Amino acid sequence: MSVLDTVLGVIFLSQTGVGVLGNSFLCFYIFTLFSSRRARPMHVILAQLTMTNIIGLISRGFPEGVFFLQKGYLLGNLGCKMVFYVQRVSRGLSIGTTFLLSAFQAVTVSPSNSRLAKVKVQKLIRPSCVSLWIFNMILEINVPLYVTGPRSHNSSYTGGFDLLYCYWGTVSQGITILPSLRDILFVGGLVCSSGYIVFLLDRHHQRVQYIHSESLSSGTSPELKATETVLMLVSIFVCAYCISCGITLYKVYVTHSGVWVMIVATFAALCFPTISPFLLIHRLI
Repeated sequence: MSVLDTVLGVIFLSQTGVGVLGNSFLCFYIFTLFSSRRARPMHVILAQLTMTNIIGLISRGFPEGVFFLQKGYLLGNLGCKMVFYVQRVSRGLSIGTTFLLSAFQAVTVSPSNSRLAKVKVQKLIRPSCVSLWIFNMILEINVPLYVTGPRSHNSSYTGGFDLLYCYWGTVSQGITILPSLRDILFVGGLVCSSGYIVFLLDRHHQRVQYIHSESLSSGTSPELKATETVLMLVSIFVCAYCISCGITLYKVYVTHSGVWVMIVATFAALCFPTISPFLLIHRLI
């Protein structure tokens, strides 16, 4: 085991540990709000986001860190199937939950929606969260069929992708259509709802400047502060998602891409679940 392997292992385990700690604290705080009946509808979505972050960090960051520290294969065939299934489900949940958070906030701050419509949307939050779990668990059900243990343990496999501690076999394009379509729809909706929020905030800012009212300052409005926080979350998520997708495409189309591609992809994927809880703690607590 080289010094570089040790450094990489420590980085991934530290990133995972810090992220899990931050998300656990935020999750505990949200549940105290529920127990004291001070929770708002948005906190339901945030609770799901924090739990999704924890699952994603543990299922991806921990195996990666242990792999570099031990320089050995921690998972066998069954372990790889389970871990990558959980990874894929948590990834889909992260995309869907972030979209749900952005869409809900867009409806909340929209002046064109009636109070009754906003109440109806609030009642749909819990069913939507449950539906996201069911949808992603079913959508990724085929992942265990294509993921196996390390390639050194499965030398008969050709093609596919070496994932360091596991191996992803060759997958037909038809299998990847639905997950790709899900990502496109959710990320597209995320960008549209966020753009609408930015438009509303800009219009509100111009109105405040026009009437010179200190009482309408965005700094004193909890709703506007929450909206700005959601936009920050979305910006971080979209940046991390674009980097991860770009690296994945590079891995697919470049045969000899090297181990650093997987390292950068993992680091980028862990950035959002690591940073987001501390942003929420700083802005909302």
